[in-house]
Amino acid sequence: MEHQVTLFKGEQMEELVRNYFLTLGYYVVRGIKYKYEGIEITDVDVYLYMRSSTLSRERINVDLKNKKSPQTFERILWANGLRKLLGFDSCIVATTDQRPVIHSYGQLHETTILDGAFLAKLKTSNITNRLTEEDLLLELSKCKSYKTFANRDWRYIYDLGKSRLLSEQDFSGFNATLETLRYFVEKVIVDDQKRTIATRMVYITLSQLLIIIDYIIKDIAFLEQPIREKVLSDGFKFGNLGKGGADKILAIATQISGNKSSQEFLRSLDNIPTDILKEFFGKNDNVRNLFQWAKELEAHGFNREFIDPNQIDTALKGILSVILDFTNVDRKKFFNAYGGT
Repeated sequence: MEHQVTLFKGEQMEELVRNYFLTLGYYVVRGIKYKYEGIEITDVDVYLYMRSSTLSRERINVDLKNKKSPQTFERILWANGLRKLLGFDSCIVATTDQRPVIHSYGQLHETTILDGAFLAKLKTSNITNRLTEEDLLLELSKCKSYKTFANRDWRYIYDLGKSRLLSEQDFSGFNATLETLRYFVEKVIVDDQKRTIATRMVYITLSQLLIIIDYIIKDIAFLEQPIREKVLSDGFKFGNLGKGGADKILAIATQISGNKSSQEFLRSLDNIPTDILKEFFGKNDNVRNLFQWAKELEAHGFNREFIDPNQIDTALKGILSVILDFTNVDRKKFFNAYGGT
């Protein structure tokens, strides 16, 4: 990508804050829209995710306003309210305000403050090998999905994926992200002109998928292996309801309709190769690395220099190969699309 988008002040500061938290080891996403029933309510300027331990994860919303009159007190209340609404662990307000009183007010409302003095220091640092969010969005705006996503451009698909990190870090969000990943994998193979940006979206979407499953697994990490695999298998097949919930709904539907379509539906689910996913995400060695792999894939997606999938780390190739197997895409066909062997 030769063209680099000129950023406004707020966008520049969001990139600096994002890069700062990337250096601290967080998985970071900018500009996530929070929606309910398809209605956009607000947005999270910067989203932070950290794997703190085997059993705990840290999710943080960052509110940032780079203005002369930042209305810091209102932003503290807003960010803290959004934290509670989303069930996040903490929140941060980044503001140009430098008054000491904003720190005491932030502490009163469990909100960390990054003040004007701190933000001024960030202006001297930058990660130059990364695309900005605006660089990526510009490229995505040039591509459209005429059938799968109803004539929307790829920015829409990207926004959907990011939004799941706010309210769908569950099996339903995992399965929806998996379908998006399938879409971009197919574009890599069939569309020469869009292959580069489609590959970036494979990296980014796969990183989101790993973050979602990492968050899910924290709650089942210490279950016995067979039980854990059963939970994963049911989640991959039936979403958040699990098999028990799906059975109840199908039983009611069968009574109402008076036919045996529910059994046919269940048999059709048996043909989905979820064992591939269950076996991979059920292994402790893989679970321990999900967070790190997600960060590496995200970095590949935003790397200013395009990274061919044949050049990525062996472990990342392994994860990608698992997805290719699940989506019934020939590995050789995918990697050979780039001239690999």
